[in-house]
Amino acid sequence: MLGRTTRGGTSSSSKARAEGAGVTNVVAGRTNTIVTDGGQQEVTVSQFVALLDEAARRRLDSMNQRLRLLEQQMETLEAEVGKANSSSKDTTYA
Repeated sequence: MLGRTTRGGTSSSSKARAEGAGVTNVVAGRTNTIVTDGGQQEVTVSQFVALLDEAARRRLDSMNQRLRLLEQQMETLEAEVGKANSSSKDTTYA
């Protein structure tokens, strides 16, 4: 779970800090928010968003590839069914 705390000060969410959820630094008037994943790795919010975007794009590409494959299989089956129907009509009327 993501949360925010302030380094070197009081925490805005003691539960979030205990989980290592997020840190906000204020240096020379600039705010630098850092997101952590279970206290193992720290990244800035923009890096986190970029990583999330990359993962989402990979998943969408994978799903799109699967969808294209299913569409091709469906077209193949439709063609086979069409051939089977036309050949069965030809044998009944012959």
